[in-house]
Amino acid sequence: MNPKDFRRVKKLAELDLDYQELKEELTPLSKLAAQIAGTELSEVNFIDNFTQWTVASTLGGFSQKPREEAICNFTIEEEKDLMIQLPRDPRFENSTYVVDEGYKLYYGIPLKFDDNIAIGALCVAGKSIEDLDDLQIKQLHLIARQIVKQLELRFELKQAQDAVLKERKLKRQLAHDVRSPLSGISQLVELTDVQDTSRVELTNIISLIASSAESVLELTDEILNEITIQDDLKKSKSVFTFEGLGTKLRNLYKPQAEAKQIDFEVTYDSLKREFTGKNLLPLIGNLVSNAIKFTHKGGRVSVHLSLTGLKPIDEKINMRVEDTGVGMTSAQIEAISMTDFRDRLQSSDTNGFGMGLLFVRELIEDLGGDLEISSQPNKGTQITIALPLI
Repeated sequence: MNPKDFRRVKKLAELDLDYQELKEELTPLSKLAAQIAGTELSEVNFIDNFTQWTVASTLGGFSQKPREEAICNFTIEEEKDLMIQLPRDPRFENSTYVVDEGYKLYYGIPLKFDDNIAIGALCVAGKSIEDLDDLQIKQLHLIARQIVKQLELRFELKQAQDAVLKERKLKRQLAHDVRSPLSGISQLVELTDVQDTSRVELTNIISLIASSAESVLELTDEILNEITIQDDLKKSKSVFTFEGLGTKLRNLYKPQAEAKQIDFEVTYDSLKREFTGKNLLPLIGNLVSNAIKFTHKGGRVSVHLSLTGLKPIDEKINMRVEDTGVGMTSAQIEAISMTDFRDRLQSSDTNGFGMGLLFVRELIEDLGGDLEISSQPNKGTQITIALPLI
């Protein structure tokens, strides 16, 4: 991982994409790309620290593979696009793509945003053609831009939803805080025995107080009973339960673990609590990928999710990832806490596991969370994250 790669993976995390949910949205564009190119295969791929995630493909299904085995790993480094006559390229002439599957042409376009950071690629691959004409290339670039545009719109929608959730939580907290003292005032006024006729003016004042208190109570009740926004947000893909988040983690990362014969377990509190899933999947996903990558065959990786905090405003989601992998020394753990990640990226003292954790640390800081690491060489690692909820 170099500084450019670090920024790219961080951008992917900021977009907070749910790869499985993108299949329905992006598959039509993938099929259209294959029709334009006249190829058997077209894919939309995103690439994180260790994995290429195929979220849409003409072959159907949702799949993943190690990043180092993916041709699109080369495409994301290109400025505009990458065309390869596979049998003539020494990097791929003996690959399964050519020898077993018979592909002759690969063409990929990096999916870039305004900051020139590529998070993945749109690619096509053909068995019967060896080139594309200018019109085909132009049309494929239009599809790639449409994919990026749709991802940008999804991101803007999530930002708006998160803002609404945050505002609603503040309103609820305010309503709870105000309702109790106002209820006391209302009860005090109701119990006041005003029988002295010489206190007419005082009686009028108390009546006004009672009326005002009742009006405020009605207002807070309206805030507390507001359901329209809540119902809309429950339909949003950005709202999670522990069960839902745990299921997604199993579906996404169990194939990686099974490929290395690693036991992968996800447990969580039985609370039926809903919370926003902003950045949770990319954050914990990077931890899980790290753990699987650096755990030997036959090892174990486990995840536990829980909620802490007595008041809504103090609630935090705790995520603990444990593994029986290679572990780290105390010096490596200390290095992860360094402020300037560029120093660590250029150091030979930090292995790939440290680079992945460095990215996680940067993301946690952006979200206002806490990170704890406990590890010993060859004995595994335990990482605990606490993040405030919106």
